[in-house]
Amino acid sequence: MTAARGAQGLPRIDFAWELGAGTGHVATLHPIALAMKGRGHAIRFLQREPSAGTDLEGADAIPREAAPVWVGPMPYASPLNFGEILHNFGYAAEASLRPLVDAWRERLADSAAVIANVAPAAHIAARTLGVPSLEISQGFHIPPPSMPSPPLRDWEAAPRGQLEAADRRVLGAINRVFAAFGVGPLATIGELFAGRELLLTYPELDIYSERGPSEYYGITDTGEGGALPDWPAGRGPRVFAYLYRDYAQRERLLEALRALEMPALVFCRGLDAAARTRHEGTTLAFSDRPIAVSRLLPQCDVVVCHGSHQMTAQALLAGKPLLMLPTQLEQFLITRRVVRMGAALGVMPEVRDADFAAALQELGRKPVFGAAARAFAQRYAPHDRKAALATIVARCEAAISGRQP
Repeated sequence: MTAARGAQGLPRIDFAWELGAGTGHVATLHPIALAMKGRGHAIRFLQREPSAGTDLEGADAIPREAAPVWVGPMPYASPLNFGEILHNFGYAAEASLRPLVDAWRERLADSAAVIANVAPAAHIAARTLGVPSLEISQGFHIPPPSMPSPPLRDWEAAPRGQLEAADRRVLGAINRVFAAFGVGPLATIGELFAGRELLLTYPELDIYSERGPSEYYGITDTGEGGALPDWPAGRGPRVFAYLYRDYAQRERLLEALRALEMPALVFCRGLDAAARTRHEGTTLAFSDRPIAVSRLLPQCDVVVCHGSHQMTAQALLAGKPLLMLPTQLEQFLITRRVVRMGAALGVMPEVRDADFAAALQELGRKPVFGAAARAFAQRYAPHDRKAALATIVARCEAAISGRQP
């Protein structure tokens, strides 16, 4: 089938997101999609949460559709490796994986290329169609091509037999799907991404120490909002907080910020008016619109966030220490690395009655945290985000022309 084409006759690129949650997946792909659109390509987002990212600058220029996803029981509450994660999303049996891949094949039949952020089934479908695909990743969802894929919780027992069994179940299902379309088998899960990965991270934030020497692109300018509010009055360091509405200790944190009387700006998507009214005051302000984070960060002293890769990297590149509040495994693993770096304090999800005030005061009072964040920023000061984006765009166009997989 002939690929769909943009206004200038260039073929369509589909941007795919299948696993995970939150705006970060879309925000990572957003600037790449806009750059490809600017070069004349038709673009489309196939995303797990169709409304995610619709409040980013330029989002109205991108058509969006719901991505095919598998919904079913998740046998691993605490998956030990990437194989067990995929097991939770229908990849361990051909009976569940084949319909998912077929749905992706239908969507991608007239695509010139697939640019994915955590969409393994899109890569499988693309291979069966002969469509080139690239994976834009912060590392968590691209395990090294080893058997088995490495354990995610190196502080817990992870029997090799259990890890290998999970990987082999997933590989068996994937390879049976491939065989049905005349595609050769994979030897490891990591091989699905080999030659297709673009690691938008830094060695210090890559959770897989087993990866070895790799090409790291660093982050590009992310999709973000346009709001740049005035700072409220207050005393002490300025705090920028990017919070999830459903964070279990959100109220306790907001109370601490208000009590400390530090000037604090808070962005929390979907925060109800009652919660805002309870906490907003002379030193605590909320933004109704997504923040222009790249312009706000130079103005603040401390960043509070949940440990998403993009927000964490942006804060470190701005030389700002963090209070990190992870809500899931990937965020926890990133938090652990930044805490060990000396640039953050972390509050784990299982901690109840956390002393947020003490943590914020320590970050503002002790210069060692800021020094560690500034050391990271200085280390990567030569990194040009626009040049990184241009390189990624060039790889995308090379893939379309058949010069790369």
